[in-house]
Amino acid sequence: MTAPPPSGPASHRLSTGTLVALGGAGLATVFLVLVTIAALLRSGPDGASEPPTADASPTTPETTVEAGGVDDEPTERRGTPEAIDPPPFPEPETLSGSGTGDTLLDLGDPFEDTRILSFRHEGEGEFMVWAMESDRETMNRVEWAEGPYEGRRLLGPSFQHEEIAYLSVEAEGAWELVVEPLTAAVPWEPEDDVFSGSGDEVVQLWWAPNDMDDLRMTYEEEGPFSVRSRTLEDLGDSMVLSDGPLDESAPLREGTVVLEIGARRGGDWTLTR
Repeated sequence: MTAPPPSGPASHRLSTGTLVALGGAGLATVFLVLVTIAALLRSGPDGASEPPTADASPTTPETTVEAGGVDDEPTERRGTPEAIDPPPFPEPETLSGSGTGDTLLDLGDPFEDTRILSFRHEGEGEFMVWAMESDRETMNRVEWAEGPYEGRRLLGPSFQHEEIAYLSVEAEGAWELVVEPLTAAVPWEPEDDVFSGSGDEVVQLWWAPNDMDDLRMTYEEEGPFSVRSRTLEDLGDSMVLSDGPLDESAPLREGTVVLEIGARRGGDWTLTR
């Protein structure tokens, strides 16, 4: 007969669920302790917390241009042509004459260079000026207008005439003529896109046109209107010859130094490069 086991205090065994719960509680306690220690380490000596650190994302620095920097330099206007020195035109003495009615004006020594003829007529009828060589056998008409008028035209050799010695004037009233060198032409400055005037005029370019640049020409009046370009090597090239009003464009030759505008009825015109 087997003896019963000895009696003593009862033995208690914990279930698996109970063990898991106790382990989780222990871990939570450890986590709270660590959080408390970290908070104490972040506190300053007086217990105040340090301010939060700003986001370290990069920012774009501002650029400041000092006076006299690049932004202060003048910007060259687009399309501004290159300025040139005035061409080496001859500078003969100025000749002048005046009278009433028909007159043959002797210019002294014949000349072969191109010059500017300025004229003024106070009569009511026709006014014509012809250029003549020394032999006075042929004439080349320089100007023809009606009534009181003043203007300027080129005066120089042509395909039929190699020199100029006389001016033949046909007029019904008082007139005055002045023969000047080409340096007396009205300058067209390089910074100006537009040049305006009226009547007959001679314009000198103080800028160098590019090859085949267009020149826009507008004329507001009715009647004949012309523009001729001239280089240092030729006697001129017709850009437009028409009756106004008109608004046309034509190529401006490279090397052009002078423009001769013909508008003998005195209308307003505009040139635009």
